[in-house]
Amino acid sequence: MNDISPLNLKGLIKQATAQGPGIADDTALVVTGEVLQVDAAGGRVRVSIRGGTVWLPAIAARYSASSLARVLLDPTSARPVLIVGPVQPRLPAELGTVTATGGGSVTVSIGGATVTIPAPLGTYTVGQSAWLMLDTWGTPVLAMGPSTTPAPDAPAGGGGGGGSDIVTATATISPQVTGTYRAGKGWDQWNPDRYGLGKTPVYQGNAYGSGALVGFIGYGNQIVNLGALSITAITSTAKKGADGNSAALVVQGSASGTRPGGAPASTGETASTGSVASGGTGALALTAAMREAFRTGAAKGLAAIGSQYGGFAGAGVPPSFVLKVTYTKNA
Repeated sequence: MNDISPLNLKGLIKQATAQGPGIADDTALVVTGEVLQVDAAGGRVRVSIRGGTVWLPAIAARYSASSLARVLLDPTSARPVLIVGPVQPRLPAELGTVTATGGGSVTVSIGGATVTIPAPLGTYTVGQSAWLMLDTWGTPVLAMGPSTTPAPDAPAGGGGGGGSDIVTATATISPQVTGTYRAGKGWDQWNPDRYGLGKTPVYQGNAYGSGALVGFIGYGNQIVNLGALSITAITSTAKKGADGNSAALVVQGSASGTRPGGAPASTGETASTGSVASGGTGALALTAAMREAFRTGAAKGLAAIGSQYGGFAGAGVPPSFVLKVTYTKNA
């Protein structure tokens, strides 16, 4: 016996109805949506479509925020499934504003983002515009040369090196904590309060039965909180203990801004004072890569990792490890 109740009839009609997009939908199964964000590393784009927003996998292309992208729909459900490309892709080269220079590279601002890229050709000036080569995703990868034409997102009066709203500033950053980790013993178990180095000296190396020593200087969030667009210099002075020995201090960036539980971990490039005589002082200048790590907050401290045995004055014994930071920022 067939069930011909109204409810069952509606169900039969529903089953017989095509489940694809409605008549008002794009018959090619491609619609457009506004680009809101681009995640090049994840290969996806966030778009506004049909009254909502969604992250979708995307075919690599030079997308830009507030522009339109073509969105592929599922042929059965009409749900958006893939970004197939921008309606109007960005050009392969665009203008950006130089915010810092040095070391064969430039730091530039483009589209609200700041990146550091190689600059093999030309001479650049902070506040000036530069032509930038973009990769498949629209990320700057190379500075091709300076320009006198202001970048589209440059501050009023920017470009050509004059009247920019980006200014240079300096800050003095004192260490919040210092100390030495002695292998197998723990923190500050080697010569505290000797040779005029204070209660938490910074030692490195291995001598006189000390075992391996790793010094630490922590600055917390003081540098990242500057909000720097770029950091052009970080310099300091290290005061050597008057113990009759000379040593070259070698430091490396550490992600720890406060004293860790065990030996401080460190990574990346190193900076050195060169040989410092007993009781003398040595100048320390961080490399561009080390400065960038401090700017972004990837580094918040320094570890003394040199192989030459030596102790240096810690917190409270100026001017040891007080940093002078030269940086750029928005006015």
